[in-house]
Amino acid sequence: MLRTLVASLVLLPSLVFAAQFEAGKHYEVLSTPKTATPEVVEFFSFYCPHCRAFEPFAQELNKSLPKGQKLIRNHVDFLRAAPPEVQAELGKAFLVAESVGQGDHIADAIFNYIHQQRASFSNAHDIRSLMLVNDVPAMVYDAGLVSPKIQAEAQAVKDRQDFYTKAEVLKGVPTLIVNGKYQVKFGELDSAHFQQQLNELVAYLLAKKD
Repeated sequence: MLRTLVASLVLLPSLVFAAQFEAGKHYEVLSTPKTATPEVVEFFSFYCPHCRAFEPFAQELNKSLPKGQKLIRNHVDFLRAAPPEVQAELGKAFLVAESVGQGDHIADAIFNYIHQQRASFSNAHDIRSLMLVNDVPAMVYDAGLVSPKIQAEAQAVKDRQDFYTKAEVLKGVPTLIVNGKYQVKFGELDSAHFQQQLNELVAYLLAKKD
């Protein structure tokens, strides 16, 4: 009996949060079509300070997703902080890092390089140097950049960016979209329980049938 009661108390906050989620308050219902399969898509930029602040939450959210699901991360190229080609190259570098299981590590390194060290990337060579310094082997990185898999993923990132921009959904970063139909409103989440409520809201939207 005691064990059952303790388990119930542990689950209570998440159940309360789920019961309180409201369209228009915690999330927006978009006019874009719902995806055929569940997905969680994030748009972000390494140049965005808000994205840097959100990064730990994004990483924990990714770990909380149901088995078989992952956070589909899209690095945008439209911020004024750097030329679009440099931003696109950073996006591809991140995709290579993800492909070898170092996505979180490299994301932290790039965010730190830009926002903590106040350094900048002038070209693809600068980005490559950072990758090598952060334990991505040169052969792995160079091969990854030109692989059909990474090229296809980079094009998919660009296509998603263009699609949601044209739909007037993607107006800034970070932006989090669930099932192509629901956009999370970060400002309405409880700051004292932000991670838990974010995880619960995304799980709620993933399972939403309407």
